[in-house]
Amino acid sequence: MQVEWLIFFYIGVSVAMAFFDLGFAAFEHTRDVLFKRETQRMALSLNEEIVLNAKFPTAKHKHRLTQRLKRLPALEAFDLTMQQFRGLDEENAEMYLLGIGDVFERLALYYQQKKPLNKAYYAYILKRWYRTRPASPAIVHTLMLFVEQGTVFLRQNAFEALAQLEDVDVVVRAIKLLDDNSAFHHPKLITETVLIFAGDKDALADALAADLDDFSPATQCAIINFLRMRHRGDRAHLLETMKDDQIDREIRLACVRYFMTNPWSQAESVLRTFAQESDSGEWEYASVAASALAAYPGPETIELLKGLLTSPVWYVRYNAAKSLYDLGATLEADLADVLEGDDRYAREMVQYRWDFEEASEA
Repeated sequence: MQVEWLIFFYIGVSVAMAFFDLGFAAFEHTRDVLFKRETQRMALSLNEEIVLNAKFPTAKHKHRLTQRLKRLPALEAFDLTMQQFRGLDEENAEMYLLGIGDVFERLALYYQQKKPLNKAYYAYILKRWYRTRPASPAIVHTLMLFVEQGTVFLRQNAFEALAQLEDVDVVVRAIKLLDDNSAFHHPKLITETVLIFAGDKDALADALAADLDDFSPATQCAIINFLRMRHRGDRAHLLETMKDDQIDREIRLACVRYFMTNPWSQAESVLRTFAQESDSGEWEYASVAASALAAYPGPETIELLKGLLTSPVWYVRYNAAKSLYDLGATLEADLADVLEGDDRYAREMVQYRWDFEEASEA
């Protein structure tokens, strides 16, 4: 009797799953149909207004648009429609977006009260389509709240929206809020966002460099990476930071990478010291410094890197071989003694690197 009950149970579960799949398929179909209708209505409304009143959208249109954009499907439809219009007539589309700036401002307080998903999509729409400069205080305040209180997706969308407002002080404030937040925000996201800053990136780099020591180690790494890519920052301060063994390891490594992209003769001796680090627990310094020395050509650098090919750490050997190749070292002249030497690992690493690079260039 127990076997029969198990069979009936299995049949019941299978039937329930079938009904669920059918119901979900019907829901998705209905949603697609409704979204297409919403998009068509949005396209008709926007097209009419852009054609007739691109510079000065009417109050009636803006009121209707405000009410419609309180719904998530309408936000999606607006995004899709504006993307299409902008591709067809960018000038009028941009004038229209300037004209409806106050619509986004009216929606700011409304979306402060909504669920994280709705907030995140509103922040995304602001990033793409809000054009008023300088930005409304209501918009800035709302996005700052999202940065301070939101989930990681909401924080990041809001931060990216703030980066489009072309205001250095606003972005610095946002980074400080992220830094003070108990929720972790990956430093790579910070670096990538400041790199898309719509304003003066050099002014932003200088502002962040001035407050560098006020941030947490993770955020300092993000800022140093940004300074490295923008070729900005106080070299003397970063050198002292790199030399200070009381400073967080990741910050010092970020400084090593900084002087790889931004070579400075006064940093070379410190990089050489790092490259010759013999403590197995500190192999990361030797590994990153081996890469950085590719920016400091010379016979002494070649000899030092050849010595690193005998390191017991694979990453150190790998980076040393890469730097030797980048510096133009040749197998016949500069590395003949390595290829004829007794260290099998050094020979294999050199041969692997040269084979790999030559295959990549072929």
